[in-house]
Amino acid sequence: MSLPQIFTAVRLTLHLPTSAGVASGSFREAEDIYRSTIVQTTGNGSMDLRQEEGPAQSNSLVVQPVNVDGIVMDYIEKIKSKELDLIKKRNAVIMKRDESYVTFRPMSPSGKSVHAQFAREQFITLYQKIATGLQTRTYDYSRGIIALCQAEFPELLITRKDERQLQLTGNFISLERFETLRNGSTRTYSHYQTPNKTKVNDTPYKQTVKQQKSIDIAKEEACPICLETLKISESTVLSKCKHRFCKDCLERAFQVKPTCPICGEIYGNLTGTQPKGASMTVSSDSSSLPGYENYGTIIISYHIPSGRQGDEHPNPGMPYQGASRIAYLPNSKEGNKVLKLLQRAFDQRLTFTIGRSSTTGQNNVVTWNDIHHKTSPYGGPTSYGYPDPDYLKRVQDELKAKGID
Repeated sequence: MSLPQIFTAVRLTLHLPTSAGVASGSFREAEDIYRSTIVQTTGNGSMDLRQEEGPAQSNSLVVQPVNVDGIVMDYIEKIKSKELDLIKKRNAVIMKRDESYVTFRPMSPSGKSVHAQFAREQFITLYQKIATGLQTRTYDYSRGIIALCQAEFPELLITRKDERQLQLTGNFISLERFETLRNGSTRTYSHYQTPNKTKVNDTPYKQTVKQQKSIDIAKEEACPICLETLKISESTVLSKCKHRFCKDCLERAFQVKPTCPICGEIYGNLTGTQPKGASMTVSSDSSSLPGYENYGTIIISYHIPSGRQGDEHPNPGMPYQGASRIAYLPNSKEGNKVLKLLQRAFDQRLTFTIGRSSTTGQNNVVTWNDIHHKTSPYGGPTSYGYPDPDYLKRVQDELKAKGID
């Protein structure tokens, strides 16, 4: 029998740094109140915010902002504005960019805060997909470059650095094609989108069906990067997304970033900026989560001690404040699959980073790194809890965007 079944009536006394109070009700109600308010100060001065996002019980919930890179955000706002507007319209939210953060809130005062949370998660998916393959290159300023981009490469963002230089931002393929055309190629842009379709019908009879199919594919395709006709002996097919490139072109692309130049699929392991020395402990409980009544609960406990920032962090050498976090998953087949993926993300230092706390506004603290966790068993999406039937699928999509699947 679980604790909520044993203790049907609970009296909770809270002693906080600025106030105190008493609450009474069911075990689960008391637990929700506790998790939404408790702030414990440990001996080393770090704060144990069990739920940094702060589960709110009203539509005035301030959804956690997303930290963004200026160049990536400029590209999204100017080149991917339709996708951004669709997220806003679909969820009836206002998205505001403030310095290096994007915030979300309902468009109407009576709007539901859960829609702002959904908009945030959809935005993160869009942002990660674009950021994975985005590059910036610098060129000497000329009107010719601007005219060429505007006419042939509208997917490239042009930014004037100063009087002498400008930047082009886009994916690897667009930038390579731009340089090919700029350096005097006689091809036109229409050729880039319509590869050579010439077929050869004098294939020897001895070729197997499989061999013939491979030869036909190679003869029909052009390398998306250099635009030359692909040859089987000199090409590579990526294992996960099945996109094909010249070996030399793909090697050059992977030197920049180990992702498919077309779709952004990640090859190899990304390493994040999560502070070293963190721990992830997993336990289980027989009680169930709303929506998963036939299963027990997986409890994940994270602990990141305080320390000093490394070269990969915003302020190298400065101290940062550690944190402890608790997250919940259903002890189902899919829940255990997500647990293994979260473990890989943690091992690759992708779960946390160092930045500004959305709750306290304090800088140089450990924060989540845009892999959503359910930090409360109950309360639904607005309280970062269950029930939320799409959560396990969404978090797998977020992990996949970081190369974990």
